[in-house]
Amino acid sequence: MIELIKKKTAELIVAVKLKHKTQSEMTFSSALKKSFSFLILLPQNDKDYRESFQILNYLESQGKTLTILTNDFRVSLLPEKYRNKAIGFAVSEVSKLNLPSHKLIERIRNKNFDVVIDLNKEENLFYSYIANIVKSRIRIGFKKRKAESFYNFLVDGSDNDSAKSYINFLNCIKMF
Repeated sequence: MIELIKKKTAELIVAVKLKHKTQSEMTFSSALKKSFSFLILLPQNDKDYRESFQILNYLESQGKTLTILTNDFRVSLLPEKYRNKAIGFAVSEVSKLNLPSHKLIERIRNKNFDVVIDLNKEENLFYSYIANIVKSRIRIGFKKRKAESFYNFLVDGSDNDSAKSYINFLNCIKMF
């Protein structure tokens, strides 16, 4: 019961803070090719975490500048070439409502990215909120509850097989 109240309170806080933020319509046909700086929000789920590396590999092969956000204890699990591109956040930077703390918000708020990609397949208000704090024109995420209000490009991630979901995600990105 307490967890449900915390979740609903967090959703209300985020809705109020993002109330004035509007998603502008855009053509994605060349938007990703013209984009250079990417913020990648790695999945919270352990199974999805390793499967998501194929997205990082593809973007780097395309010459994109990557910044990766993940838990600080997971930075060491990243392939060596991505560790210096990671922003790790501590457990203390997550509020009691499972939202980013003011300290974490201030660390990432002033950064500009062309694209933010949230690789969480499950609903995660923490990462959805971060995707909207950062200054970016394009926000990409998986379809989930209320995702339309956070992202302007959605990919179906309903497949239970993580590998297939991330391959589908990669194929969607490759189209642009």
